[in-house]
Amino acid sequence: MNKRLIIFVGVYDTLDIFAYELQREFENMGYETMLFDSSKMQQSLQQLALFVQQPVTAAITFNNLGYNMELTPGKNIWEELGVACINILMDHPFCYKPALDASPSTAAVLCTDRNHMRYVQRFYPQIPVTGYLPHAGIDRGRPEKKISDRKIDVLYAGGLSRKFAVNVMPDFTKYTQFDAKKVADEAYEMLLAYPYKTTEQAIEEVLAAEGVLPGEKQLCAIIADLHYIDLLAASYYREKVIRTLVEKGVYVHLYGYGWDTCSWIGHPNLCYGGRVSAEEIIGYMQNAKIVLSTMTWFKDGTHDRVFNGMLAGAGAVTDTSVYMREEFPQQPEDEAKLLLFELEEIASLPEKLKGLLDDTGNNGRLQQMADRGFDYAMGHHTWKNRAEELDQDLLSVDPLFYV
Repeated sequence: MNKRLIIFVGVYDTLDIFAYELQREFENMGYETMLFDSSKMQQSLQQLALFVQQPVTAAITFNNLGYNMELTPGKNIWEELGVACINILMDHPFCYKPALDASPSTAAVLCTDRNHMRYVQRFYPQIPVTGYLPHAGIDRGRPEKKISDRKIDVLYAGGLSRKFAVNVMPDFTKYTQFDAKKVADEAYEMLLAYPYKTTEQAIEEVLAAEGVLPGEKQLCAIIADLHYIDLLAASYYREKVIRTLVEKGVYVHLYGYGWDTCSWIGHPNLCYGGRVSAEEIIGYMQNAKIVLSTMTWFKDGTHDRVFNGMLAGAGAVTDTSVYMREEFPQQPEDEAKLLLFELEEIASLPEKLKGLLDDTGNNGRLQQMADRGFDYAMGHHTWKNRAEELDQDLLSVDPLFYV
């Protein structure tokens, strides 16, 4: 039987670029694909009606796009069609409680952090399949520019999301049994003091200290209501990293939303380019000596910035996670594929980057690290790798994996 996929795009370019990569790789593997473009809903629905006249292997989406779609009111389309729906979450699942509460019975939810996977397994046991799928990088072929020919010393692409926190804050007055704002504030302070903790861990620990012991369903709702502290903590450390670097003499090219609110944005060691498209960032990485990343408070997962930087031929530098330490164990300098750092040790980061930037010759430390990183990412962390994993672990299972 032919393997046929529906792949969703049409809302965020940062997600669409992943979907297009998967589509290309699946087609290279012999799949027939249909792109459901949510920005062209009527046209896409007409295409869907024709496409589903033959058996469909699965629908694949990022961050719930089309996941809860209904053509008949009250009936999930994937349940009606008997089609598996693979929902790849690029953010923490606590951002998407309503969507996950209404998951189709044909769902598989894949997360880019193993803590997120465990969160779904704990709070949404009705979802038939959950799993871990690391981020991946985009393969544009072997880079033409060596490190010594690149014009950007350090590139960082990522936004400060703290200004959006107010948009997801709950109505604290609905909590009459405890002071929810106090719990959130204390959990936030815990994250700043112990940045290896997950947001849900901090909230649950503070609730327990306050003598609040909710059931699983209520706890899930509380964590979802208070998850705005995750945005605040990630923003705090992102700003701390970039500010520390520029104030210690490292020149940074910075892209992303939200940074214009920083009082130090005019620093002479900073070139701020605002928000640009995901495709443009990939191009800029090709001209960067170092691509710097910080996780989006992922403590056992990945970020595509890391693998995109490696595949762009740059030296990748990122804060660590449990998964990253396993995938890239501490190695001698002449074997390292990237540089990991702890958020608790940001003060030492400028000197580490200066050390790399001082050794950029064709046989220098940074070039050798970039070459090893490129080769490793090409073998393990492209969208081709992820398409093959999905094919092997889910799409080739017979009967359908959700049965």
